[in-house]
Amino acid sequence: MIEVLVFSFVLSYLLCIAVRKALIRFNVLAAPSERKVHKEAIPEGGGIAIFITVILASLLFVGSHGEFLGFYVGATLMFFMGLIDDIFDIRARYKLLGQIIATGLAMYLGLTIEFVTGHDSIIHIGILSIPLTFMWLLGITNAINLIDGLDGLSGGVGAIVAVVLGIVALGQGRGDVAAIAFILAAATVGFLPHNFAKKKKMFIGDTGSQFLGFSLAGLAILGVTKVAATFVILAPVMILAIPIFDTIFAIVRRTKNGQKIFVADRGHLHHRLLDLGFTERKAVTFIYYVTVLLGFVAIFSTRLKPKDAVILFIITVGIIVALSFMLARQHRPKK
Repeated sequence: MIEVLVFSFVLSYLLCIAVRKALIRFNVLAAPSERKVHKEAIPEGGGIAIFITVILASLLFVGSHGEFLGFYVGATLMFFMGLIDDIFDIRARYKLLGQIIATGLAMYLGLTIEFVTGHDSIIHIGILSIPLTFMWLLGITNAINLIDGLDGLSGGVGAIVAVVLGIVALGQGRGDVAAIAFILAAATVGFLPHNFAKKKKMFIGDTGSQFLGFSLAGLAILGVTKVAATFVILAPVMILAIPIFDTIFAIVRRTKNGQKIFVADRGHLHHRLLDLGFTERKAVTFIYYVTVLLGFVAIFSTRLKPKDAVILFIITVGIIVALSFMLARQHRPKK
């Protein structure tokens, strides 16, 4: 497995060099704006390297048996939807439509949450599988996309989440799912040096954040919700707590302020940390630490009895909500 991860890291890193040159040649650049922290046009689309690496390595070393068809197709469509957005900067409604089509096709091809588990029992959710899976895939895709606001943020958080999902999947006997999760993490880490670079910088773009978000959501379904393990379904929610709650608060905030849900603002967690005096690097590092901590909590929760797992989940959510409100009260946007 080590050889596969090294292959994925190196391939992604090298592909990023070629991808950056291509993005500059075709003028696929992210222009500076009021809500963005960069001051010059930056090549946007590093996710191309991540996508090629993950698909190639997964097909070579894991395979493409039927269970993964919905995952591969959905992730590929989500990648192309992001690529179109990076190139043409399409309106939010068309972007959402593309995401809905990708999600729907993935579900049609078998990527669904089929049951939840309780104490010594399996509960098949029947027709509820459709809305639950739809909200999960679409929600996590956009949650990762929305936190893509600082160098290394969505990529680093995504890589951490992928590693934790891989560990959880291994614990449930899903070595194949774990392998794809670790490949995704290695490919994303291979991109990060280019994202953090001061001179030859490159952004992950919607190309990468949408592919990354959908992949994480899909792997959570394959590695957890299709396994009869007691309340292990709570683990992915805890792992992804930062992007999930950042998205929920964004929706509430924009609705309260009379804004459209898909209109960008400067109220995300990373913006709040910057406005409180954090440097970009410190804000990203802080969110990394929190994500790692939540990852440990998620892994630990899979070893608990159902009642204890639910209690831990409620406590974790309560702490996140309380800290979010405290942060919001201290927040003073910079003008």
